[in-house]
Amino acid sequence: MDERISVIIPTHYRNDVLPEAIESVAEQEYEPVELIVVDDSGEGHAEPVLEEYSDVIDKPIVREENGGWAAAYTTGIEASTGEYIQLLDDDDRLLEGKLEKTAAVLRENPDVGVSYCGVMWGEEPNYPKPEVSGDILEHALRFQTFPLWTGSLLMEREVLLDCMPLAGMAPEDDLDIELGDTDLKIELARRTKVDYVDEILVFYRRDNNKLWTGLRKFKKVKQNVRHQEELYAQYPEIRRDLLSSWYERQGNELIERRAWSPTATLCFLKSLYYADSDQLPKGIQAAASVLGRPGLAAARRARDIALGRPQGGTTANEA
Repeated sequence: MDERISVIIPTHYRNDVLPEAIESVAEQEYEPVELIVVDDSGEGHAEPVLEEYSDVIDKPIVREENGGWAAAYTTGIEASTGEYIQLLDDDDRLLEGKLEKTAAVLRENPDVGVSYCGVMWGEEPNYPKPEVSGDILEHALRFQTFPLWTGSLLMEREVLLDCMPLAGMAPEDDLDIELGDTDLKIELARRTKVDYVDEILVFYRRDNNKLWTGLRKFKKVKQNVRHQEELYAQYPEIRRDLLSSWYERQGNELIERRAWSPTATLCFLKSLYYADSDQLPKGIQAAASVLGRPGLAAARRARDIALGRPQGGTTANEA
């Protein structure tokens, strides 16, 4: 008999899309599968859906209070019995062959504890990158692993359990918002090798509520760096590159929102401070940002002319 896969779906007030996630698991040809759905609304909001799919859901769990991403997944993981574990958000879905093909990678490679696949992100296909396999710790620390992401992963149970508690659940954690799957990927990368299936096997619903970009994303970047402070201390060049890049992105985001922003100039100065390379263009960028969006645009046009780049289409979002 093949290894049992526990699929864990946490849900929070998404009864409109939850059935699609459940059905995508039920339609997988792989066996045996244990489906666990965790209602994290704190008031049993998903119970009508849980009752409708009672013949499919092996373990419906209704939490008495809302605990967020980490708490809901932790509840499901603790209730699971599978040798492999698949996490799936309630508004995403597995595509045909996902469990079978990622399980085959784990079964055929004893030194690999995590397998993943490509992701259909809205209407955009994202295939795995060949370099994001084997030892991926440095890629994880740089936040350069997509489409290796919660819903694309299949994990060996023992590897995942060794990562517990998930970020935001440990008593010593003092976090404003949960760190989500980025911290989990770093923890997994510390413990095992990774391999992939070069196919699109998961659909990730791309909408304004889940689009993790801009200032909100930068806040999470800084939280991850702080949460993994001891590990980043072993990779100081990665820490500096990451912070330099993201301060620059934050500055661009602020300039895109407002034509002039002193906070944007401060971000560009911090980007220059953390930079180990490209210090001259970053310095020019910081100085030009004092004049706001027009100053940045003029500086970038001058840079493109000096580099012989074609003109037109340069925006404040350019990084």
